Amino acid sequence: MNTEMNEHSPLNHNQQPTAQHRATGPMITGLLLVILGIVLLFAQFFGQRFMSNFWPFLFIAGGLIFYAVYFIRFTKPAGFEGMLFPGTYLVILGVLFFILNLIGWYNMVYLWPTFVLAVAVSLGAIYLFSPKEQTDKRKDLLSSIKVLIIISAVLYVIAAGGLYLWPLALVIIGLIIIFKALVGK
Repeated sequence: MNTEMNEHSPLNHNQQPTAQHRATGPMITGLLLVILGIVLLFAQFFGQRFMSNFWPFLFIAGGLIFYAVYFIRFTKPAGFEGMLFPGTYLVILGVLFFILNLIGWYNMVYLWPTFVLAVAVSLGAIYLFSPKEQTDKRKDLLSSIKVLIIISAVLYVIAAGGLYLWPLALVIIGLIIIFKALVGK
């Protein structure tokens, strides 16, 4: 029986955590306190106007913390790439909310499909960093990403006032799928 652990296997329950595993929790806590302290210092110096425009960066910072936890850890247990989903989603939401602060929240009527697209992009981050040997799971994930991108594209067209264009988009997508099936993959 092979007792070696590869980079994607979970820790054995009998194995003691390494110094790097023990340091992850305090590192995250310290990083959160530093970010919170910086935000509060900026609020003290620049006042309420700063905080009313800055709050989306808290989403971005939260997402970057998930990324930091993922990339700092040298040995990654199976499924650890799941840390990238909330990281990516929070960064996208932070960027969306910051843009809405700049251009006006009334534009949410056009940008709400970003929530669906953000799920697709977040799954894409997992796809990029998941182990290559899990080909079946990666194919399923890629299929889900493609479907979500198509759904978000249709929703963007509808939100932009193209209510009459989305049936045409569905016809075009259907014809592409039929063509690919006839020609072969």
